[in-house]
Amino acid sequence: MRFLKSNKNPISVFSVIAIVGFIVFLSITLILHFIQPGYDASKKYVSEFILGKYGWLLNIAIVGNLIGCGAFTIAFYFFHKSHKSLICLACLCVATLSVITNFFPTDIHGKAITISGYIHNIGSFTGALAIFPVMIIFPFQLYKTGMLKGIYVLLVLLGLIAPVSFVLLFFIVNNAPDFIGISQRIFASIIMLWLILSSFRLKGIS
Repeated sequence: MRFLKSNKNPISVFSVIAIVGFIVFLSITLILHFIQPGYDASKKYVSEFILGKYGWLLNIAIVGNLIGCGAFTIAFYFFHKSHKSLICLACLCVATLSVITNFFPTDIHGKAITISGYIHNIGSFTGALAIFPVMIIFPFQLYKTGMLKGIYVLLVLLGLIAPVSFVLLFFIVNNAPDFIGISQRIFASIIMLWLILSSFRLKGIS
């Protein structure tokens, strides 16, 4: 309960909301792996859950992710007011808006692309590219202010391997489709871990 009883600092309040949103997204996504029959996680994207019986659950997870990204962006806005990071703020706004495109159902991999699937893919690609500058600049800002300490040094490592895993995902999509699901989950896990750690770091900023 102490975690939820954050002080009135808006950075801390919105950081807590962000963490809760991300945890909701991860929890529901994990549950879907156990209750969706006939789903091969090694070959299918997470977004393909929307095509199954429990697609509505994925929509709830997307709402959680949208709330998490939106709250993180607002928390970062207050951080930006004192640390002047317009590039990061703009990129976070783009990344948050791109989450909305996840509500457009994806296509089954290997099938003809639809308008809905096209919107979904463009949004996912745009969101991934938008988050990379933030993953590089934000830890540098923390370093300059002496707040890049302890476990938060991991933010630098995650920021370095995220683009590598993104390129690897593209390579696997075109050359090893049997491992698409695994590579996507590795990339998504890196991004989500970075966002959660960053939210905890922002939460501690007064």
